Amino acid sequence: MSENTNLKIALDNATDLLSNNNLNECIEQLEEILSVHPLNLEALSLLLDINIKQNKPENALELIKKLIKLDPNNKEYQEKLIKVYKFLNDDQAYQSALIEFHKQFPSITTARLISNIHIENDREEESDQVIQNFFESDKTYGDLYKGIRHVKAGRLRLAEEAYKKVLKKDKNNIDALRLLGLLAFKTKDYDIAEKLFLKVLQLDSSFFLAWDNLAKLYRVQNKLLKSIPAFENLIKLDPRNFEALVSLGTVYIKLSKYQEGINLYEKSLKIKPENPRVYLSLGHALKTIGERKKSEHAYQNAIKYFPLSGEAYWSLANLKTYEFSKKEIANMELSIEQNIHPNELIQMHFALGKAYESNKQFDKSFEHYAEGNWQQRKQISYNAEDYKISIDELIDFFENNNDIYKLKANSKFNDPIFILGLPRSGSTLIEQILASHSLIEGTQELPNILAISRDIKLINPKKGYPNNLLSLDQSSFTDLGKKYIDETKWARSSKPFFIDKMPNNFAHIGLIKLILPKAKIIDARRNPMDACFSCFKQYFAKGQHFTYDLDDIARYYKDYIRLMDYWKKLFPNEIFTINYEDIIKNPNERINDLLEFCNVEFEENCLNFYQSKRPVKTASSEQVRQPMYKTGLDYWKNYANHLEILIKHFPESDPAI
Repeated sequence: MSENTNLKIALDNATDLLSNNNLNECIEQLEEILSVHPLNLEALSLLLDINIKQNKPENALELIKKLIKLDPNNKEYQEKLIKVYKFLNDDQAYQSALIEFHKQFPSITTARLISNIHIENDREEESDQVIQNFFESDKTYGDLYKGIRHVKAGRLRLAEEAYKKVLKKDKNNIDALRLLGLLAFKTKDYDIAEKLFLKVLQLDSSFFLAWDNLAKLYRVQNKLLKSIPAFENLIKLDPRNFEALVSLGTVYIKLSKYQEGINLYEKSLKIKPENPRVYLSLGHALKTIGERKKSEHAYQNAIKYFPLSGEAYWSLANLKTYEFSKKEIANMELSIEQNIHPNELIQMHFALGKAYESNKQFDKSFEHYAEGNWQQRKQISYNAEDYKISIDELIDFFENNNDIYKLKANSKFNDPIFILGLPRSGSTLIEQILASHSLIEGTQELPNILAISRDIKLINPKKGYPNNLLSLDQSSFTDLGKKYIDETKWARSSKPFFIDKMPNNFAHIGLIKLILPKAKIIDARRNPMDACFSCFKQYFAKGQHFTYDLDDIARYYKDYIRLMDYWKKLFPNEIFTINYEDIIKNPNERINDLLEFCNVEFEENCLNFYQSKRPVKTASSEQVRQPMYKTGLDYWKNYANHLEILIKHFPESDPAI
């Protein structure tokens, strides 16, 4: 019998043993073959299949590399190489193998896989480019390529025609449907985009690019609950999709599902343990639920992986009670001398201001607060005179159209308790006191009233807000009140009352009393010097543009007082004003008054508010987890030498008087 015949018999025997799952005997047979024919492709392939079956990826990898060396153009071997790297979670090797495979054997499937890798790493342009390059290289996809080129050149109508041309030939072409959906997304035709993405996913539920597009579409529209299953399906298809894990975590945080969000951030950090951005988000979430030490550790990790992170240093400072080490202060001082991003520089100055403040080096502290504010002021557009005029116009409108309240909503809703005023004026303390009551739910700074005012403004942009209120009737106001209640349900439990702590709502009390006439309104006040200077010391993640200049702050405070005085005249006995200083000096009496205004009985928990475990999102989160203290009263006097502008506005505060 010839050697070739013996080899064939031995290989047939090995194949039979493998098909009958006699793996050990099969291995013995193959090893015998390979001892005589070490480069036999069939024997090596069978041995590879056994190692894959026995879950021995390292052995499989060694065999695949040997097979590819012997037969570099074999498609099956390269596919198995990709799968093994994926199984081993070797992302870099997996990506390299996939890219190399796509060069040799380009297909829409591999183009999508590579595109997905770019999406995972937040590289959307590269993701689009991979798909475009494939369409360009394959004549079958010529019209899709033309459509993409038209989009890039801004020829959106021609792009739409190109995609529809493909769909005339094949109405279920998922690439054309998705690209048409992206075109609708780009032009903000969100309903059409949603329908197209959903149709794609009905045709191919494993199309991860479509899940990614759908999830982002919902997120852009703030349809957070709808975005959750889209992100979850994306993660099912690709459990190591870093961006999807982080995005879903952020959705949960926005929905106040903090532990779910934290779990996802931690899961994503196992994939990319050196990502400072996620450590920052994790720190913010941990701070909100009162996990103080863990939040510090997360912020410190953000600094570890990005030493120039002014945001991470400011986040530590924003805990209000964190003590910076000498080394941390020295590192911050070195950082501001380097070429760092302007936003990081601004926050680094604010952090240094707090660090020196804690060390009672008030002159040096003010120097950094002033520089941080100046750098931020240069970046924003705010005009104190324009704001004053807007308050004048608001007062004039309601003064001249007082009859509008005959049309106020026919509403039974008495659930909302609005706490409003200037930031840093004690509103978080008031919220914590009230939210410690068994009948009152603490939520967060809800944007819904501001959103309703913007919608009213758009009814007739030329007339704007509040003038467009005159075009509404009682039914409209009733519907808007119900809309507010319905759209805030996600933030509430079954308690009969809930708090909306958006401070800027003070400008919209006229609107609130039209759509929710039975709502409670609490005006949180603090003496002007402490209130204004506390704003100046605070870096706000967004909004509050008036806080970065002492003169702007003082003028805003005066406009706020002027408007509140008007609202109290318009709605006597319907607005409860409470001063931060009064709560601190006489807590029992003022808390009783507060609860009486809210029509709830006194509960001891309201005095022990600092023991509450509820999440707190504002800058004062750590302060309201401590008993009341008087050190914050007249705190501005430590900086009196630098506050001449404020003292001019509020001369009664001058220590020399």
